[in-house]
Formats: sequence, C-alpha cells, structure tokens
Amino acid sequence: MLVELPEISEDCLYLNIYTPAKKAVSTKLPVMVWIHGGGFAIGSASMYDGSVLAAYQDVVVVLIQYRLGLLGFLR
Repeated sequence: MLVELPEISEDCLYLNIYTPAKKAVSTKLPVMVWIHGGGFAIGSASMYDGSVLAAYQDVVVVLIQYRLGLLGFLR
C-alpha cells in the first residue's frame, strides 16, 4: 500500500480562516484556533476543513499552518 504524501514547500506559513456566510459584519462570534498535531514532523492544516464547523456552529475557525521538521526548527 502506497501512501500519498502532500507537496512540501518552504512557503507553508498560512492561516486558513472560515466564517459563517450569512452574518452581519458587526456580529461578534467566538473564535476557535486549531493547531494541527503531528509531533512537529508531519501533518497539515489543509487536512482539516473548518467550513462546516463555522457554518453550523456560528464560530470563526482559524487553522494555523506552520513549518515542520528541519524547515521549522533549524537556526
């Protein structure tokens, strides 16, 4: 069985932000920040989709994508 690995790039610092579609701009909503796991070696924020949670639970969902492995911790 072969496992498909996602594309890897140094251009990997992202915030994926999901909001409910039909809310007024002035509406104050709770914010949920999700930092994916993976032991700082594997994983990706793109593995998760916050759109359903934002739509049905009326929250703003923020997914953080950060550098992993050597790209993240070399100085």
